[in-house]
Amino acid sequence: MTMRVLFLTNTPPGGPSARYRVYQFIPCLDRHGIKASCHSALTPFIYRRCQPSGGGRSKIIYFGLSALSRLLALFRLAFYDVVYVQKIVLPHVYPFPELMLCKLGRLLGKRVIFDYDDAIFTVSEVRKKTWFERFACPDRLPKVLAQCDCVVAGNNHLADFARGYCKNVEVLPTCVELTRYPARPWNKCSDPVVIGWIGTPSTVPYLDLIAPALRRVAEKRAIVLRIVGGKEYYCPGVKVECLPWTLAGEVELIKSFDIGVMPLADDAWSRGKCGLKLLQYMAAGVPAVASPVGVNSEIIQDGVNGYLAADTAGWVEALERIIANPAAHADMVKKARETVKQAYAVESNHPKMARILKGNGYRRTSGSGK
Repeated sequence: MTMRVLFLTNTPPGGPSARYRVYQFIPCLDRHGIKASCHSALTPFIYRRCQPSGGGRSKIIYFGLSALSRLLALFRLAFYDVVYVQKIVLPHVYPFPELMLCKLGRLLGKRVIFDYDDAIFTVSEVRKKTWFERFACPDRLPKVLAQCDCVVAGNNHLADFARGYCKNVEVLPTCVELTRYPARPWNKCSDPVVIGWIGTPSTVPYLDLIAPALRRVAEKRAIVLRIVGGKEYYCPGVKVECLPWTLAGEVELIKSFDIGVMPLADDAWSRGKCGLKLLQYMAAGVPAVASPVGVNSEIIQDGVNGYLAADTAGWVEALERIIANPAAHADMVKKARETVKQAYAVESNHPKMARILKGNGYRRTSGSGK
């Protein structure tokens, strides 16, 4: 018998979290006897035109319509067996839409699953705090977790938090669709060497962590820092290119990198990150250097399938090692892609997604409630 699942995503496919944690799995679920439907919290038009970074008016439209759309999804619950809620749509405040979904789902006998891939129980230390955070509901995430039949976390750090409030917690890593990243030979660097980073405007400040290292490398080598999807960034002594992100051009832009970097601060928010950009570099055949924070240290075996760099000296050493002898890293690139294939690809993880959706009979059971 076909199982019907309603995915309530936080954005349309243009949003990275929804795309990588939900939409790319949908075509695989049919083979497991699962019929999936998606209800996005935002239309593609609103998502493109009203990003929260656009100011107060954009924030009101973005979050107001997100909450309204999620409440409207209440009228669809009766037609599905499982409701898969991705993230909380309102920042900081009481999670009214998600709690309504959980309570009505339970009343109708539906299994409710909650998915998250960021440490939304804390805040990032690299961005400025907003006045809106004065109204924060500190236990908003635990309130939702305790009402769900299962929680799907993007890494072990997030799963450990969730286990305090829900008995049934699964770890499903953020995955990439490996067929989008055709294998390529890699044995040389461009001139100048392209050190690449892909992300969003809110995460560009992480590049400050490696700015001293980039300057030291630039004193000896011709390099360019290529930023995809971020905002204008100034790094004295280093040439910087800022390129717009597009879904169609994403892979080709990553393949234009000679080295991919993922610097992170060692804080509670960063330890909740799921390593997406790192996995994209590795899938695309780009040597990767990352901070040894959170899941990065699980993905990378230092010196085997990439490099981990904890300080400026470590970053300089790793970057210069790749630039000075790129041919010696061809095997590292192959091992990196194999790491993705075995543990972080949609192709190897869709059976686990199907198993989670089918549930093996689990139902809501409160955790310790700490």
